[in-house]
Amino acid sequence: MKKSFIPIMKLLIVLVALFIIPLFFSCEDNDEDIITYYDTYIDGYIKDYHTGEPVAGVIFDVDYYTEHTTGGWFSPDPYFAKNVTTSNAQGYYKIRVPKEWNGNEIVMIRVNRRDHTDYSFSDMQGPLYKNYRYAEKGLKTRSKREVDIRPITYGYLKVTLPKTSSQNWGFGTYMDNSYEKPYYYPELVITESYNDSLNYFFFKVPASGGMLRIGNNAWSNPARFTIENPRDTVIINVEE
Repeated sequence: MKKSFIPIMKLLIVLVALFIIPLFFSCEDNDEDIITYYDTYIDGYIKDYHTGEPVAGVIFDVDYYTEHTTGGWFSPDPYFAKNVTTSNAQGYYKIRVPKEWNGNEIVMIRVNRRDHTDYSFSDMQGPLYKNYRYAEKGLKTRSKREVDIRPITYGYLKVTLPKTSSQNWGFGTYMDNSYEKPYYYPELVITESYNDSLNYFFFKVPASGGMLRIGNNAWSNPARFTIENPRDTVIINVEE
């Protein structure tokens, strides 16, 4: 009778697989982060800058920092908590103050808001965030009611420009753009040919004063405009 046997290599593969597979699933089970919280919170309201009407549906993300997660070049990233809270129909939001992340004490949080259909909560450098350092704010033992956040929504800017002029454009900086008073971030909606000699630009811009650099004299003679109310339209005709 012919004997059968399992080659040594196949046996080793089976043994290794039997050892690694349970370890893999064990690690998966322990991947979930454990967050604990203080009995305190940060809350407040978001209201339109012009009308005072509540702004609903603004989503908040919060970064949790420990002593060892500064987010720098040689430091681990903080814990990124997504969709922590959303402003309700009254514009009210409430953020629980985290205490520990996987047993590590949290010493600071960074609050961000996601851009909304009618409002921006970021600029060209990223989100307009606010840091809360526990040692300074006393958040371990007391809650904090914030001042109202008053975002500025948009109006419209229509610009005609000779086709022979430079077609590059850029908006001036809104110096008081901030966490508490965020401006709508200017954006180009459409550009197309207006007629044989002119091109047409259509922008959404903050409902406020502003400055547009466009055309051959973009730096020496920028176009200045003021949009008094949300959804108003201002027309600028650039000559060269």
